[in-house]
Formats: sequence, C-alpha cells, structure tokens
Amino acid sequence: MASLKGPYPKVVVIGAGVIGLSTALCIQEIIPGVVLTVIADKFENDTLSSGAGGLFRPDNNIGPSSEIFKEWCRDSYNHFMSILKTPDASEAGIQQLSGYHFSSVKQEHVQNEVLEELVPLLRPVTEEEHKLFPPELKAGMFYTTTVTDCYHYLPWLRKRIESNGGYIKSKNIQSLEEVAGQFDVVVNCTGLGSKTLLGDKFLIPVRGQVIKVSAPWIKHFYYADDTYIIPGFNYVTLGGTKELGNWKTELSSHDRQSIWERCTRLVPSLEKSKVLWEWVGLRPFRQPVRVEKEIRNLNSGKQKVVHNYGHGAHGVSLSWGTAKHAARLVKEILDDPLDFTTYSRL
Repeated sequence: MASLKGPYPKVVVIGAGVIGLSTALCIQEIIPGVVLTVIADKFENDTLSSGAGGLFRPDNNIGPSSEIFKEWCRDSYNHFMSILKTPDASEAGIQQLSGYHFSSVKQEHVQNEVLEELVPLLRPVTEEEHKLFPPELKAGMFYTTTVTDCYHYLPWLRKRIESNGGYIKSKNIQSLEEVAGQFDVVVNCTGLGSKTLLGDKFLIPVRGQVIKVSAPWIKHFYYADDTYIIPGFNYVTLGGTKELGNWKTELSSHDRQSIWERCTRLVPSLEKSKVLWEWVGLRPFRQPVRVEKEIRNLNSGKQKVVHNYGHGAHGVSLSWGTAKHAARLVKEILDDPLDFTTYSRL
C-alpha cells in the first residue's frame, strides 16, 4: 500500500466519540503499519457518547440492507462479548446484564430478531413477573445482553490506539480542506457534524435527555416504550426522550419531570435514588447509516474519504460493526485509483 510520504499509509479519523475511536482501532488492526491520527474537538466525557446508556439493543433496521445491518450487530455483540472474556472487561466498562423490555401495545413490539439470534437468554415474561410492573404494559420479554459504559470504554479505546502508535490531536475541523492532501485517506466520523462538514440533507438530530442517578441496588435494566433504566458501573441512566429534528441542547424541566415520573412508576424504588447529573445530547440520525467510500473533489484536488456516521440512538450498539465495515473500506480505497467511480448518497 503506497503512501503519500512514506512506506506506510497515512490515515486520519475525524471524530473521537465511540464511532471514531472504534473505527480508528479497527483500522490499526487490519492495516499493518498504518500511520493513524485521530483529530477531534471533543474527547471522552465531552462527547455525545458519554451520555449513552450503552445497552446492546438494536431494533430498527437502519442499515443499507437487512444483511449488512445484521452483520454490524453480530460484529458489535461478538466484540463486546470477547472483551467480557478478558481481564480488560472492567477497565473497558463492559458488563453482561439481564432485564425486562415491555411494550404498552402488543408482543410484536418487543420481539427482536437480532437479539433472538445473538443473546444467550431471551424469553417472554411470566405472569408472575408481569404483576410486578404497571398494568398498562401489555407484553414483555426478559433477556441477557451487554452494557457498555462509555465513561470507561472511550478512555480504554483511546489507550489502545495510542499504545498501537496512533496520534491524538485536538482541533475543530470545519472543512475537509483542512486535512486534504495530508493523508492518504480521511475517515469522517463526525456524527451530526457532518451536517455542516458535508451538507448532508439526510442527517437530522434526535434530541435525548437523561438523568444519571446513584442507585446501586438496581441490578437489572428496564425498558418500557420510550422509558429506560440502565445500570452502568457507577451510576444508573434514566431516560428518555426521542425528539426528531429538535436542535435544543438546554435541559428541559418538563422532560426532567416526565423522565422521573415514568421511571419511578416503572421501578418505584428509584424514588430514593440520588440525582448525580443530567445530560442532553443530539443524536445523529440518518436512514441509512452512512458507511461509504468516495473520492471527494476538493479545492486542493481529489481526496479519498470514508464515512461512518448517522447511527442515531444506536451508536454504541452498532459501533464495532460499522467500524469494521469502515476499516475494510479504508483498506479497499487505499488501492483504488483516484478516478474510481464513487457512490455517494448525498
């Protein structure tokens, strides 16, 4: 693989959330000797990923096809499970957790083909279990899955990237022109930033607000329609909201009250929990998630680019799967001529 200025390819990943760091590490794993740089203006607790509940629960198909979406899910789940089998699990913030998923409508709304294929335990709730929850919940499943706590996982990913020789740089990239011609491949993992960076008209924000509480007695996760309770390592995430097209990043007292009332109705013992902090984030939703390669015509010339963004509320769940996909595209595009046919969906 020839490089612009040396024997090894030079690749830059823009973005250091769970998508960017996962993609960077995957690139290092499949391209020997790659000179890799991660550039971002936000890291770790300042990223969107820091507010995620981290439960592996992919539901709607947001991939370009059902087959590719399922591959993303399998790769991500297998990655999390492989870490669970190592001494790194606690440092990486990954645990296995069981819990309940309910719907106020009907059984079809809690059935999940991906989970049925992957997780070790998934069954309907029993009649006795159902009695423990509000009567308006009509159907439910109990299953075991993984939870990834990004307060631990992002530093773990960064540490591995740096130990592999990767470079981390703090800078706000506002145009691809700023990195054009300096790297063999530019990998765009800027999430909602791609709205400005690329003018992607298919990308929209989904506003989410959550409450982080101290409730160490909560040992299961709970989902009921848009309400969720997910234990992390040092806190429990209470949510949530899914406000399509809402760009507001201020905390809403109305949303706070709604989340608190819904979560304490679902699990009344949370009334005694201590609020640690609250969080608002704008999830980058795109249908489908964009994992593509292209030759981009810039003022400075043609630039090889790979995109990986638009995961919405499923960034953690799909992170490793789309990262592997994007890394394969980086490997492919390194050998592509600069005049190869692009297939951008913009």
